[in-house]
Amino acid sequence: MRKSCIPLVLGAAILLLFLLAAFFPALFTQYGQKEMFGPWLEASPEHLLGTNALGYDIFTELVYGTRQTLLVGITSSILTLLLGSVIGTLAAGKGGSIFNGFINIFVLLPKLVTMIVLASFLGSSSKNLILLIAAFSWVGTARSVRAKVIHLNSQPFIENCVIQGYSRGHIVAHHILPNLYDVLISRFLLGVNSCIMMESTLSFLGFGDLYFPTWGTMINFAYKRGAFLRRAYAYLLSPGICIMLLSLSFYLISLFFEGKQNTIQDT
Repeated sequence: MRKSCIPLVLGAAILLLFLLAAFFPALFTQYGQKEMFGPWLEASPEHLLGTNALGYDIFTELVYGTRQTLLVGITSSILTLLLGSVIGTLAAGKGGSIFNGFINIFVLLPKLVTMIVLASFLGSSSKNLILLIAAFSWVGTARSVRAKVIHLNSQPFIENCVIQGYSRGHIVAHHILPNLYDVLISRFLLGVNSCIMMESTLSFLGFGDLYFPTWGTMINFAYKRGAFLRRAYAYLLSPGICIMLLSLSFYLISLFFEGKQNTIQDT
């Protein structure tokens, strides 16, 4: 039991650190988000990671970018979860072949290329990014939910409900949805990782919100403003390391719930 809690504790500790940075940035930096200094200053006790081409403190940018990165990742994952749950449940019921075909169409779509094309037309904003990511990330959730619902439909307690004359809506609301919590929690946690990586990719390609920069936007700025030539490697690497650690935190938490689910199934 203690060993199984290690991923949860470690993941929760890393996530808590980022949540504190998102909601209480003053705990980590004494500078304001737009406070300017000399450009391309080297790392020092005053500027832990140096400054960028505009004179902004890089560590301060990193701290303030945490909130927007989490906002986009978590909001996109919630919308993905809702959309995937609805379509997956409908695909497992009567007339499910239509929704299953809809799922298969989205499986075959070149997701990243399609999102880049749509983002170039819709414009760069956090809202558009969230909607785009959710619109093309629900397929995995839908397929997992569909498989789980099909499994539940074959269980004796569902058949008993049908025999007793309960409506399909009642069965779904009171017996199927409550038994999807394990799949939904796992898909949500892994979905946050996927959404954060997708947002970072799009932001790095120049489709991020310039007014509310995320870590992906920071990497884009660093690349365009000559961080390689200036050997400002901290400017390039620190956002990527933060993305990796944040993704790792959600992955470790998901490992705990997957292990708990497997224990329940074995018993």
